[in-house]
Amino acid sequence: MTDENEVEIGKSRRPNKDTKQKKDQYIGPDGVGRLPAAERKLNEVFAITFRDQCGKDALDYLKSITTNRVLPPGLPPESYVYQEGARWLMGVISTRIKDGEDKKP
Repeated sequence: MTDENEVEIGKSRRPNKDTKQKKDQYIGPDGVGRLPAAERKLNEVFAITFRDQCGKDALDYLKSITTNRVLPPGLPPESYVYQEGARWLMGVISTRIKDGEDKKP
């Protein structure tokens, strides 16, 4: 349980018929609607996690096995789908880091 000043970052709010709730939500790079404060908190967490040299080294490694990896032709379609999923996740991480550095949800 959280107090009213604390933001839960791992939970999304499902939109309902209440237009105010829909208006309050922000759709993040992962496609999930959250309150702007929760989005800011997530972005801040990613920016802090990857800002020092160890974080940058980890990010470089993740990029080397996702966005910078070229798959050879002739693989089963599932291999390409799997790789695109990894690239999508890397895109979400990169966007969250940049948005965290820019202090935006």
